Amino acid sequence: MKKILSTIIILLLLAATAWAKPPVVGFVTGTSGLGDMSFNDMAYGGIRKAQQEFNFKLIILESRKTGETTLKDLTTLADQADVIILLGAQHQELTKQAARIYPDKKFIMIEVPIKNVANISSAVFKQYEGSFLAGALAGYVTKTHTIGFIGGAEVPAVQQFEKGFLDGAEYAAPGTKVLVEYLSPAGDFSGFNNPKKGYKLAMNQYGNNTDIIFTVAGLTGNGIIEAARRSGKYAIGVDSDQDSLAKGNVLTSMIKRMDIAAYEELKDIMKGKFSSGPTYYGLEGDGVSLSEMKYTRDKISDEILKKIDIIRKKIIKKEIIIKKDQYE
Repeated sequence: MKKILSTIIILLLLAATAWAKPPVVGFVTGTSGLGDMSFNDMAYGGIRKAQQEFNFKLIILESRKTGETTLKDLTTLADQADVIILLGAQHQELTKQAARIYPDKKFIMIEVPIKNVANISSAVFKQYEGSFLAGALAGYVTKTHTIGFIGGAEVPAVQQFEKGFLDGAEYAAPGTKVLVEYLSPAGDFSGFNNPKKGYKLAMNQYGNNTDIIFTVAGLTGNGIIEAARRSGKYAIGVDSDQDSLAKGNVLTSMIKRMDIAAYEELKDIMKGKFSSGPTYYGLEGDGVSLSEMKYTRDKISDEILKKIDIIRKKIIKKEIIIKKDQYE
């Protein structure tokens, strides 16, 4: 019995001293960096929560103007950090490269799945599901039967938003016209960091009978939301709750709980429970959701809100079939 107790005590001491000195976490932002009130800030909130709980040192590496980070930048960071968390699909291959160079370090990729790499975990959002709800709401609310979608760059993650939005609108209001535009092509992530161009594209769409635009464009979306405010139309925000950026003109926001994902991934590592491979966040469990619509709820009928809730439940119950590759 004494041997068993001794073993338990030793194991507890080892767990308590696993991080004898404060661990170091490196954070690589996505395009446009901190202060975007969207993608980056949402994840940063979860990282800061984890830091307050586990007392690690945080080193922030903001992406270059292109939205990307070089291997040299990342290896310099990895030399100092025990754990590296990266945002954005543009960092997918870079994360794999760095993980091979530093097999003893832990990497967290938020946005796209990375499988079969022992020291990489990834958080993936079922953005198709949340965007389907946003599209359905736009389909029910539009008065012109013309809505819009503006994406930052033509990359798979953003195209999943587009597909969900189009399918949701068609489900709710068959025949709804959707104007689709992107700021930059695949491989060019500058489209997430250009509010002026976003504003111009949005004003053009509003001038062409569009009354609701879904923005999936990072910091660029702030320009689109400003266009909605000035024109008296609606925008739909993304990633974080952006409803307050133009009260009454942001119909809703399609929220991705990157704060929860970042916190949970870091918590597991700090507690010695690291698990490689992807974890998925969807409508079930509120990994993605529409905002509370605090400033527009009075403009949306109870009937429409009930319909949106029915659609949400049908997606969770798989009564509305969504292919797996539509959110991976």
